[in-house]
Amino acid sequence: MTAFCPEYPERLVDLPDAPCVFRIVGELPALERAVAIVGTRRADEEALDFAYDLGRHAALAGCVVISGGAVGIDRAAHEGAIDGGGHTVVVLPTGLDAPYPKANHDLFARAIDAGCLLTEIDDGATAQRGRFLTRNRLVAALGRSLVVVQAPARSGALSTARIARRLGRPVFAAPASPWDPKGSGNIKLLRQGARICTAAGDVLSETAPPGGGGADPFPDRRQDTNDFSNLSQREHTILQSLAGRARHPDELCHRTGIPAFQVQQSILQLLVRGLIEEKPGGRYQSCRAGRKPY
Repeated sequence: MTAFCPEYPERLVDLPDAPCVFRIVGELPALERAVAIVGTRRADEEALDFAYDLGRHAALAGCVVISGGAVGIDRAAHEGAIDGGGHTVVVLPTGLDAPYPKANHDLFARAIDAGCLLTEIDDGATAQRGRFLTRNRLVAALGRSLVVVQAPARSGALSTARIARRLGRPVFAAPASPWDPKGSGNIKLLRQGARICTAAGDVLSETAPPGGGGADPFPDRRQDTNDFSNLSQREHTILQSLAGRARHPDELCHRTGIPAFQVQQSILQLLVRGLIEEKPGGRYQSCRAGRKPY
């Protein structure tokens, strides 16, 4: 796709070094509603779940999720968008002949069906640091807004945020604990004026305004992959208490006031339905149907 093509994304024109040509495999979705989600490769489990849920809710709201296809936060956001029946764009730091990283080739195959892989790098080029930085500018430009889920003080996600701010894109950051080095970059962004993101609604109010966006190019793909039908009130309560964090049954009893034997019964039912999964230490956490490792 060249700059002379009518389908060339308008937001790329905002870049002073916009690519004259880039290549895609798959189908480039309409980007009127698009959110970029980025973060560290070494994310903790709660941050991965947050990125997944953010991508999924963005997809359900009709937004395209854009990220860099890396392991960690990038992958979780892409997976959330796909599992939410939506569309995603993976911006690669390498050519299409050997998309990086190899560990995410299964994700790339899914992304082609739900959107596309996009690159300005020629085939045969290896993954080098400079190419990650040039990739980041495309991620920042293509999104209507950008969310940093989790990033340490030295992170490519922060360079993406700097570019997004320079381009006038709203930058959001999930708040982090001050003692967590994995989130020190988020605290820095918030001090610099980034908006707080504690839930998908914080970003979607900016990225997917009511009535915005055009027709969905893949209308038959939009669906909710979880089955929450026929859950009892007790099971709903347990499931809500497990959202985003693994908990021990004793902690669930304390938080919900439900007797221990009923908590155990609910856990068994939720396990059978594939709505929660067991974690080390006898803890349990909510999960997604058909979930893949991030």
